[in-house]
Amino acid sequence: SQSPRRVAGHPILLNGAVLRVDPVTGNGVTGNPMYNPQNPSANASRIIGYGLRNPFRFTFRPGTSELWVGDVGWNTWEEVNRMTSPTPANPVNFGWPCNEGAGRMSSYDSANLTICESLYTDTVRPATSPYYAYNHSASVVAGDGCPTNQGSVISAVSFYAGGSYPGSYNGALFFGDHSRNCIWAMLPGGNGLPSASNLRAFVVDPNSHPVDLAADPATGD
Repeated sequence: SQSPRRVAGHPILLNGAVLRVDPVTGNGVTGNPMYNPQNPSANASRIIGYGLRNPFRFTFRPGTSELWVGDVGWNTWEEVNRMTSPTPANPVNFGWPCNEGAGRMSSYDSANLTICESLYTDTVRPATSPYYAYNHSASVVAGDGCPTNQGSVISAVSFYAGGSYPGSYNGALFFGDHSRNCIWAMLPGGNGLPSASNLRAFVVDPNSHPVDLAADPATGD
């Protein structure tokens, strides 16, 4: 998943990458940061982001081209990552496996791998930190009743554009965890973006196992 920063001569892979492609041909398109008009089908031509571990679900923030990605972690962290533009000047690097959650991935950091050590000291194109991350051993919302002792898998993400819920939910990011059997809402802060300081438990149900979230086309709920 760090192959765009590869040693010269090594291939660029699509592991852990976000692609922007022509839906008919599957080729990369103009505006992609590594797009090559002489080779639009090349992996590099398709990539706009990389360094993700398991981007199981993603969604767009309504009214924008922002991509929000739920990235399933390894042993410690689950992430929500944000791409503010589908045409970044440089491909966005979310850091895996060198980084996970709030900092360095200890297993890879301690190995002194050149590809990670060079990323840690890169001040020009450093890894992009997650917009939000939660630790496997910690509650997302204090006292929410969601278990923390059976693993964590961020498995559903979706924005709420409005409907019959209270107005405070408008623009909220909902995300679910298959292992914890819970869904939370990250309500907007003063800038209109979801705020990690404004989290609420929405569903706490041991039989829920959420794997996706979608709005009812009739009600918006």
